[in-house]
Amino acid sequence: MSTQISLDALPYVDKQIDEPGVRTLVDKLIASEMKRMPKPRDPATLFPDIELFKDNELMQQELDRVRRGKPMEPKLDLSRYQLEIPTAADTTTSSSSSSETPESSESITPSASEELPEGRVLWLKALDNANAQLEHQNQRIMNLELVQKFGGNAWNIHNYQMEYDLSLLRKAVDDTKAEVIELNKSRKRDQLEAAESLQRLEAKWAEMISATLQVEVASASLEAELEQLKTYEANLCKELGVPLVQPSQQ
Repeated sequence: MSTQISLDALPYVDKQIDEPGVRTLVDKLIASEMKRMPKPRDPATLFPDIELFKDNELMQQELDRVRRGKPMEPKLDLSRYQLEIPTAADTTTSSSSSSETPESSESITPSASEELPEGRVLWLKALDNANAQLEHQNQRIMNLELVQKFGGNAWNIHNYQMEYDLSLLRKAVDDTKAEVIELNKSRKRDQLEAAESLQRLEAKWAEMISATLQVEVASASLEAELEQLKTYEANLCKELGVPLVQPSQQ
């Protein structure tokens, strides 16, 4: 079945659409034609299904957890971000045990923690946590200093790039609008030129139809006059007693 469409509409010339009832008829014809057209495919079926993280089982499990809305297990431990000090009850130790405690503030190993009193171990863990958070804050301060030193320039460069991209998009939009306007102007110009040719051809067609009708009327008049002459001739020959001579015998 051929899908080639011959479009002969002249919207800048044809004004029949403004006549009463024509627009309703056109809408009905369009609706009838659209019913016979194949239904558009669902956009979801235009692309094949993609299985995310098919080679990573852990990522698949995590994605499935997020889809089901289940909370993360185990939950993120936020206690390491708090500076909690051991209570007095936790730090109560015997004097004999405290004399064996090393005075170093460095992190303790599991084997060393077994030889220390419980209160001392808690204090050392709290100290390790404080040192870790202090280092984290130092890193944050360093990052803020870097942002303060280079962030402004980087932000200006980013804004410049965004403005440049925006100018390209605006230029593309303006160029497309200009092409559309030029195309419409060209269509209107071509259709108006075609309208002049159509009007001349229509006037010529009307003249030829009128001339043809005049010829037909003249021919009918001559045929009627010829019949009258034939009848007159027959009657005259009958009155004179002269045989009627047929045209083929003359």
